[in-house]
Amino acid sequence: MGSPFEGEAHIGRTHLSNYFNQILDPSIKVPFKPYTDDTAMTKQSAISLIENKSFNAQDMVKKFANEYFHNPKRGYGSAIGDIFFNLRRTNYADPYGPASMQFKGLGSYGNGAAMRVAPVALFAYHHCSDGDNHDVTPIVNLVTDASKVTHSNKLGYRGAILQALAIRLALLLDKDDFDTISFANELIQYMTQMEVGDDPDDPIDGGKSFVTKLELVKQYLNSTEEPHIEEIQNKLGVHVSALDSVPTAIYCFLAAQKPLESVPVDCKFHRCIHYAISLGGDTDTIASMAGAIIGAHMGDEVIPNQFLVHCEHSEDIRKIADDLYEASKPTKCERYSSKGS
Repeated sequence: MGSPFEGEAHIGRTHLSNYFNQILDPSIKVPFKPYTDDTAMTKQSAISLIENKSFNAQDMVKKFANEYFHNPKRGYGSAIGDIFFNLRRTNYADPYGPASMQFKGLGSYGNGAAMRVAPVALFAYHHCSDGDNHDVTPIVNLVTDASKVTHSNKLGYRGAILQALAIRLALLLDKDDFDTISFANELIQYMTQMEVGDDPDDPIDGGKSFVTKLELVKQYLNSTEEPHIEEIQNKLGVHVSALDSVPTAIYCFLAAQKPLESVPVDCKFHRCIHYAISLGGDTDTIASMAGAIIGAHMGDEVIPNQFLVHCEHSEDIRKIADDLYEASKPTKCERYSSKGS
């Protein structure tokens, strides 16, 4: 739903409201919304986990590549295409090699791993928890492995970890009422531990911190006034880097828990997606990530049916979600347990 606005810096409030009103009006026939690379890779992440009942790096990247070569015009970045070509050329012998060699060995810091991480987060939460809702080690380990097949830069895979931890936390919270500041504080605690030892003077990524972005999220949540879109664009970010999009998606989820002056609608799910798109920039990915968090929190029953009927393959994706739940039934998860790490 965000793809028609991707790359726009200024989206008219009336224009966006009319867009949603048309989607919600059953008397108006509008073309279905084709999914972008976000859903393409999310879908294949889920299918790989379902078929293997575990994470298999070689199988997952092969599925990513096959999906890409089947339809490369879903908005993929050019860099990811290079990875898939190199993987196919070597018959997927080293699923991590091509990503680790990108950008002179620095790897990608984009949001591509975070945008597709929802099935991995859900699988790890259900499959590897062993009844311990406080231990995030299984999710962190699994997400790290699943992310590095395309995003080996620490900002890229840490963004995916942050998105996965937000999904996990959203699953644990009461659907009707929770403290958004406490939510942000818990994520800050996890990311602070992760960023211990980072060199602030590193010429490549020194000073680039998810904790700093999350503190800004808290500042906006504590404000009595809704921040201007330009401020969010300039400070929180609406771009393709994980650092400039994952915290923004989390903010969209948290801000939508209360009425927003800029999005005067009652449905929290609608409000979250609408607000994410209104920020401009990488609209399809930020809305997708925000939707994954609020979906985990509230369940699919809150999604307006008129949204679903306009979305390509929505019924197939619902079936994949049900299959993922069945495939992720709890078991002992040695590789991704605290002991196994």
